[in-house]
Amino acid sequence: MVISGVLFDLDGTLLDCIVPMEKILVDVLLRLGVRDARRKKVEVVKNLRSILLHGSSAFDGFRLLWRLGRHLGIGPLKRFVMILLAYRALRTAYLNPSLFPGTKKLLLDLKNAGISVAIVTTRSSKEASHVLKKCSIDSYFDFVVSRDLVKRGKPFPDPVLFALEKMGIGPDQAVMIGDMPTDIEAGRAAGTKTIGLAIGIFNEELKMSNPDAVAFSLEEIPLIIARL
Repeated sequence: MVISGVLFDLDGTLLDCIVPMEKILVDVLLRLGVRDARRKKVEVVKNLRSILLHGSSAFDGFRLLWRLGRHLGIGPLKRFVMILLAYRALRTAYLNPSLFPGTKKLLLDLKNAGISVAIVTTRSSKEASHVLKKCSIDSYFDFVVSRDLVKRGKPFPDPVLFALEKMGIGPDQAVMIGDMPTDIEAGRAAGTKTIGLAIGIFNEELKMSNPDAVAFSLEEIPLIIARL
């Protein structure tokens, strides 16, 4: 079956904000004198993923950062300072991302090929609209499925199925592309092909999720799609 629809994750796939956010957290930990902060990046990354997946309210962010500090053995006072230093910088990075190289060319090539393109993201509708317009790529997408449009987000298939319904195509005609295992799990559960984009900080877990193909840059996507 020829692919006629491509569904993209947003953060860490088209938008380069995950790695900058990771660096912010590690730098703050180093400033606070946390021993072996860089060696503890695995725990930082796990908590960063939680922050991204479980909402973007100030309360959620504070709570998850507090838990991270406790898990890393940081005392209450330093945990409070960590939140003061990190939260605003994390929000700034989250709301002002840059595009990965090749993003606009890839989207234009897909549109010129007559392929329908959608976003499936854990961001809210407001946040997604903000960053897509800020990066001047909002016009490339036929549909944007945010976390507030479905009851269950990724890794459940609900947002992918919702996007496919809006696009008017079956799962056997579509591919889900993302940088996290949850993207692959959601696409597989919905019945689409899947491509893992190994350009971020979840690469090992991504490969273990067994996508149909793995890309190491956005430039590789069209050729991989043609081979699916």
